[in-house]
Amino acid sequence: MSPMSITAELREVAGARGLAWMLASREVRVRYKHTVLGIGWALALPVALMLVFTFLFTRVAKVDAGGLPYPVFVFLGLVPWQLHANILSGAARCLTDQRNLVTKVYFAREALPLSVVLSALVDFAVAMTVLAALMAWYGIAPGPGLALVPVVLAVQLALATGLALVLSAANLLYRDVQYVLQVGLQVWMFASSVVYPIPRTGNLKWLAWLNPMTPILDAWRTCITGAHFGLAPEFGLAALISVVVLVAGWRWFRRMERVFGELA
Repeated sequence: MSPMSITAELREVAGARGLAWMLASREVRVRYKHTVLGIGWALALPVALMLVFTFLFTRVAKVDAGGLPYPVFVFLGLVPWQLHANILSGAARCLTDQRNLVTKVYFAREALPLSVVLSALVDFAVAMTVLAALMAWYGIAPGPGLALVPVVLAVQLALATGLALVLSAANLLYRDVQYVLQVGLQVWMFASSVVYPIPRTGNLKWLAWLNPMTPILDAWRTCITGAHFGLAPEFGLAALISVVVLVAGWRWFRRMERVFGELA
């Protein structure tokens, strides 16, 4: 494919950003409509999970959190992980849920999975407000790596967006994808450093290199609470994997787009 055609496609996607924002705004409103807590559920779930895992991994099974108070450690794993999981699970259904829009109106269909990314970011931003209170409670000051947080977020979003594009199209081919994904996300969570550190030595050390979510989650902790400025070498590989997944996912989504109307 020529650079000019790729540029034209990118412009088409950029032109759909208004639609993505509108769909994301509607998704957030509908999600919390007729609920008592409203958007407070974005806080309630990670806090509840933090309390459960804190009890399990400090009272039942002792976990070394690398010098961090375990509630801070697990919260900095749970909230970014929930961002990742919410994007993937929402994106898997976005084309099938909007089949009328997909089949009757022409637009850059990337707007649908991108709207899922934007709506998940709202929950993420709300949940992260608890982190300031946790760090204040334990007397933890932000580290100099705080300036690298946008880089970590960008890498995580690149990975999630690439996978979201693949899953949204794949679920049109096989509706089983959305169900298999739920199991896959649970396995992936426990293979990542969400609730316990993944060792850098021994038989499991390959998980820290081949699973991009582990260095991404570790980078969140390092940037926000670490005493030094910088990121681990594994994060560089995670960034490379994320970019490759984003580009490959988008190209495959574009190739599949021509049959979306038939599959939906």
